[in-house]
Amino acid sequence: MLSLPIRWRLTLWYSAALAVILLLFSSLLIVLSYQQLLARLDAELHEELREALVETELAQNRAEFDDNFLARFRDHGTFHFIVWDKNHAVVFTSSEITSDVTSHLAETPEGRDDVAVGTYRAMDGDYYRVASRLIAGPSGEYVVKTLTPLAPVISDIQTILALVAVLLPASLLLAFVVGYFLASRALAPVERIARVADTITISQLDQRIEVDNPHDELGRLAATLNRLIARLESAVDEIRRFTADASHELRTPLAILRSEAESALRKSRSSDEYQAALGIVVDEATRLGKLADQLLTLSRHDAGLGATRMDPVEIDPLVCDVVESLKRLADSRGIELTVQCDSQCVVHGSDIRLSQAFFNVLENAIKYSDRGDLVDVEVADRGEQVEVVIRDHGMGISAEHLDRIFERFYRVDPSRNSAIGGSGLGLAITKSIVTAHQGTIQVSSEAGKGTEVVMRFPCLPSRSERKTETDQVHDLPHA
Repeated sequence: MLSLPIRWRLTLWYSAALAVILLLFSSLLIVLSYQQLLARLDAELHEELREALVETELAQNRAEFDDNFLARFRDHGTFHFIVWDKNHAVVFTSSEITSDVTSHLAETPEGRDDVAVGTYRAMDGDYYRVASRLIAGPSGEYVVKTLTPLAPVISDIQTILALVAVLLPASLLLAFVVGYFLASRALAPVERIARVADTITISQLDQRIEVDNPHDELGRLAATLNRLIARLESAVDEIRRFTADASHELRTPLAILRSEAESALRKSRSSDEYQAALGIVVDEATRLGKLADQLLTLSRHDAGLGATRMDPVEIDPLVCDVVESLKRLADSRGIELTVQCDSQCVVHGSDIRLSQAFFNVLENAIKYSDRGDLVDVEVADRGEQVEVVIRDHGMGISAEHLDRIFERFYRVDPSRNSAIGGSGLGLAITKSIVTAHQGTIQVSSEAGKGTEVVMRFPCLPSRSERKTETDQVHDLPHA
């Protein structure tokens, strides 16, 4: 059944459930109908027996009893009467009662204090409903029995059974057809979703699935698929933009390398000219190597391969080392660097990757500051987090660029960025590193007034706290 289409499975489940319900309902209907018919028949039987008992009590002698019973009960419709005396001799029988019936019913029990009612089968094969009672008659105790054939009740039940036998298969057939139709209608949106999804290719990611009812299950499925397609479209667009930007970044230094090499080979030059050309080649090759390293870093992060060994890392000496490594660059540009590291915080991470993140941000702050500007670096303990703030007073970033500065190859000022040798990948790499360390990075800036970058990381307990926790564990009583 698992290999059947969902439409057929829904139809079969619906039909099977309805078949069980109809069978239970039909069985209950037959039982209740039989009990209702039998109860009504018993009520009429009690009434007829009561009349016979009254006549028996009123009779003063045997002759009067015979006359009254012959007059009233010899032919009494579908109800028949039999009376026995205490010696089991037949005193009276209705005209339609045969001797076989009389002899068979003579052994049935009679009620002494109340009416005894039961169903019995006579020798002729017919079923009778019998009500009997022991009562004092004109010549001793009499057993008075009133009986009626069950054939009408059985006929009614057989009629109901015949109707059920005809209507149940017809109902199931109708339910099967209707169930298939309803299943087809219910699954029609799924087929439409499948058709639209089949038409979507990498060149047609702008298509979306129509959502008829966003509040039902299929509507939520279509909305989820639309969001998935939108994410795929965004990812593909980013890959295309990344590929185009990477190609552009690679093409420029390659063109310079080729141009310098061709110029050097075109004619003989002096030693100084050769050295100058080789210097340009080395600079461009270095630029290409740095760009390749950055692209490799981003691709490894995208593939989930950027994970390195994570150890407790003290932030203060790490930031101070980064500041010291960039001191020469700051001095060459006339930038004053100040650092304040007194947090004594420890984070769980990679010192190499964290150094790269701090280096990228601080290098940008120095490169985009003017001569004589001040760049501040501060490490502060914020309780459960450590905060690394790098603040410059340079050119700043306008509001329309802030949301995009972490995009790959994005440049706020392409002309100036090219002049200072930036590739537009530093902040993208920094954000990936910060995110990998469960941290956050925020940038606030105002054009002409400077930029502030705040990186926050979760802190590990201090050494004293870790030692206290370890001592507490060791001091616990042993079971």
